[in-house]
Amino acid sequence: MSFKFSSPILMTAAAAMMAAGLSVASASSAGAQVCEPVFVSQSTAHRSVRASVQRFDRGQWREAAHFANEALSRRNAAPTMAAARTNLCGALANLGDEGAMEACNAAVEANEGGWEALNNRGAAYALAGNSAAAAEDFAAAAAIEGAGPEAAANAASCP
Repeated sequence: MSFKFSSPILMTAAAAMMAAGLSVASASSAGAQVCEPVFVSQSTAHRSVRASVQRFDRGQWREAAHFANEALSRRNAAPTMAAARTNLCGALANLGDEGAMEACNAAVEANEGGWEALNNRGAAYALAGNSAAAAEDFAAAAAIEGAGPEAAANAASCP
């Protein structure tokens, strides 16, 4: 949108008003912190888990959930099952699926001591609007030795 001003005084006044408006908008947006949680995938040597991770990293949530469920449908080693549950948690949360929290709780239980499942459950809580539970999980995930930078970033941006 452009304006024509016939007077330099009007131009100066308009510029001052626009500058003041922009600085107010900048100040209000700087004070408002938006929680945009980051999900993480967890991989193992298992073919279906690796396929789940590939789809997860591309944001192909339905396919990521499919491959995670495929890994869970067979009797696999505990690390494979834990990774599949973590990936399923993140995929279902991103799909807005009603079973996301159940999957996330199962992932946390299967990943005892693992930061990835806590991080993803926190992100699922954040998407669901439960900021207190999200902050608790993010803080717990970030406190685990060896946690990825995603956990610390989520803890910082989603207090």
